[in-house]
Amino acid sequence: MQFKPGDKVRFLNTKGGGVVTKNINSFMVSVAIEDGFEIPTLTSELVIIESTGANDKLFLRKEEFSHKVEVEPEPVVEEDDRTSRIQQSRGEQSLPSGVYLAYVPHDQQWIMTGNIDIMLINHTEHEILYSLFLKDEKGRFTGMDYGSIHPESKLILESIVREDINQWSSGIVQVLFHFDDSEKVLMPVSTTFRLKGATFYRDNSYKECSLLGQSKAIVYTICELNRLPSTVEHLLNEKEGLDQLPESAKQFVPAAIIDRYKIAPREAEVDLHISALREKYDNLSPREIITIQLGTFERMLESALANNYTRIVFIHGVGNGTLKQTLIDRIKDYGDLEFRNASFAKYGNGAIELILHQNM
Repeated sequence: MQFKPGDKVRFLNTKGGGVVTKNINSFMVSVAIEDGFEIPTLTSELVIIESTGANDKLFLRKEEFSHKVEVEPEPVVEEDDRTSRIQQSRGEQSLPSGVYLAYVPHDQQWIMTGNIDIMLINHTEHEILYSLFLKDEKGRFTGMDYGSIHPESKLILESIVREDINQWSSGIVQVLFHFDDSEKVLMPVSTTFRLKGATFYRDNSYKECSLLGQSKAIVYTICELNRLPSTVEHLLNEKEGLDQLPESAKQFVPAAIIDRYKIAPREAEVDLHISALREKYDNLSPREIITIQLGTFERMLESALANNYTRIVFIHGVGNGTLKQTLIDRIKDYGDLEFRNASFAKYGNGAIELILHQNM
C-alpha cells in the first residue's frame, strides 16, 4: 500500500494512530502522533483510515512546485520585489516592535497540509541586515540567505513543500539594525530557533497574526526591540593617540539574556506574568499577551540551553490554565527535557519546573 504525507493512519499492532509526515524509504514512513512526536513506522504495521484524496495536490514534489503553485504577488516596496509593506488595519493592536520568523501555510483552510512560505518580518522603524543559517541533523550549519529588509516590511525567504519542513525548523538568524540618525546604536542579534516537525501537524500551533493580515501562522520571536541593549558609549568614542580600548571596554561582554533571571548557579526563575514583561499592557489583546509570554518563554529556554543551565522555573500564574497548557504543548517540541509542577510551597499551582538533561 502506498502512503502519502497527510494520510491519517492507525497502528495495527498497538492502540492509536496519527498523520503521515514523510516517506523515509519504500517500506517505512514517519507518523506524527497526537502528543506531537514523530515515530518511524513500517508501512506493514499501518492502515489508512483517511487518505489525502483531493488534497493530493497540496503535496507537490520539489520539481512540480515551481510551476504548479501560484502565489498571488504582493505590492512591492522600492526596488526589492520580494518585500511588501505590512498593512495595519485601523485600530488594530500590533505585536511589540521587533523581528519575527513566520511559517505561513499557502492554503489557510488546510493549514496542516500543503506548501509553506518562510517569512522574516521586520516590525521596526529601522532597516535590518539579516543572515540565515540552517542546522542539519549532524549539527552542521549551512548559510541559506542574507540581505536587507525595509522598515515595517516582510520578506519571503523561501516557499517550500511540506516534506521539506524539517530542513527549515532549526537554525540561527542574525540581525543588524541600520538607521540614518539615532541617539543609540542597537547591539547585533544572533538567535537560535528550533521547532519539531510534528509542530506543523498540530492545529493549535497556528495562530492568527496581525502582522500577516490575520493569516494563521507559526510565529517565532527573533527579538523584541525594547529588550535589546545599546552599545556602551565608550565603545563608540575614539580617543586621539589611544591604540587600544580602555580597560572598561575590554570588560564589556554581552551577558546571556537568561542571566538576568539567575537565582543560583545554572538555575533561573522567569516570571511570565504580563505585568512582569511589560510596563504598559492595558491595550493588549489576550492573543497578543500570550504571544509575548510564549516568545519570552522560548527565548529564555533557548538561552538556558545554550548557556549550560540545568534548571529553570517558569511562573505562569493560575488563571484559566491557557498559558500553562500552551507552555506544555511547546515543551514537547524540545528533546531531552523533563517538566513538572514547581514547588507548591513556594509557587502554589502557578509554576512549572524544567530540568535540562542535556546540560547535566
